[in-house]
Amino acid sequence: MTPITLPSALDRPPTARLRRRYGWLLAGLCGLWVVEGRLLSRGAAYSGHGGGHHAHLVVWCAGLLVAACVLPWAQLAVRAVAAVVVSWSATGYLLAVGAHVPVWGLTESAALLVLLALVAWRTPVRAAVPLGIALSAGVLAAPVRDADALSTTVVAYSLVVAGVAALGLCLRYRDAERARAVAAAREAERLELAGELHDFVSHHVAAMTLLAKATGSLARDERIAASLRDIEEAGDEAMTTARRLLRVLQQDEAHREPLPGLDRIAGLVDDFSRTSPGAPRVSLYVDPRFDAGLAPELAASVHRIVTEALANVAKHSPGASAVEVALRGAGPRLFVSVRDNGRGPQPARRTPEDSGGLGLVGLTERADAIGGSLTAGPVPGGGWEVLAVLPVRH
Repeated sequence: MTPITLPSALDRPPTARLRRRYGWLLAGLCGLWVVEGRLLSRGAAYSGHGGGHHAHLVVWCAGLLVAACVLPWAQLAVRAVAAVVVSWSATGYLLAVGAHVPVWGLTESAALLVLLALVAWRTPVRAAVPLGIALSAGVLAAPVRDADALSTTVVAYSLVVAGVAALGLCLRYRDAERARAVAAAREAERLELAGELHDFVSHHVAAMTLLAKATGSLARDERIAASLRDIEEAGDEAMTTARRLLRVLQQDEAHREPLPGLDRIAGLVDDFSRTSPGAPRVSLYVDPRFDAGLAPELAASVHRIVTEALANVAKHSPGASAVEVALRGAGPRLFVSVRDNGRGPQPARRTPEDSGGLGLVGLTERADAIGGSLTAGPVPGGGWEVLAVLPVRH
């Protein structure tokens, strides 16, 4: 398996699949530009006015320059402004000299539509509105260059512009919803970690306070007894503060369940094997060194990781016939592995944002919080594995 570290931010470089789609788009624009050049050369050969060759050359060069603005050589807003300037310059020149070209800037219009979709999708709203209007007007001005253009052609161009703008806005809305959902998942995981931290710390602080109180009652030296009373008071104050902060953090939650541990892993695996469609064969291996006095926060994190990984198997690999859950210890690290043999198509790379679910996002936050890491990736022969590497805390 090639492990994939799950990123904690939405801003990431384009994936290989997105780069391939971008390449196909540029190839299509280049092909359209070549075809348009052939059509324009034929039209220029049969043009009845002297400026025909010149007008056709202006349209062809404008198409090339606007298509070049699709390339990521600068920020999207800068490229969109450059495309608008080129398009409107060509349109103004052709209308000024009265040269009506029968080929309505096909490459230019296609590139403007691509930029319109990108602007509606990714540009900030304050810049997207004027740029979108200018790009739309540039597309609609293309058929006006031809005096013989029908009104239905302008209407068709208007519908295409509206559809492309709507597509960009839908993509913007989808990304915004996805970002809010990821942020909510991470915040929920942080709140859960805050509650667990309170439970673990309160246990130790309470024990420390009781020990200081008991020892102070036996101390004969007044200075030692006074110091122990100070420790007792500080512990009580820390407990009060922790409870108050926990109530503030979880004021919207009705209750919290007891923290699960390693003793519930076997029951979790049995439930998954019994309730999953297709009744996959589930095996559980627990290294004898794994659960030897683990810290409670680590045991709770292991339970949560296994729970979410099994849920991902049921959701994304319904055809899996075997699932392996392995908990191993190796030196200062613990390995939690959940692996299935699903035969469905597995992508070469996948992030929590691409997967459609938010469970791995929360698990990444949890693993990072306790000093570990979480990776996921396809395995040879098909299937998927979620692997967590956690530090040992006894």
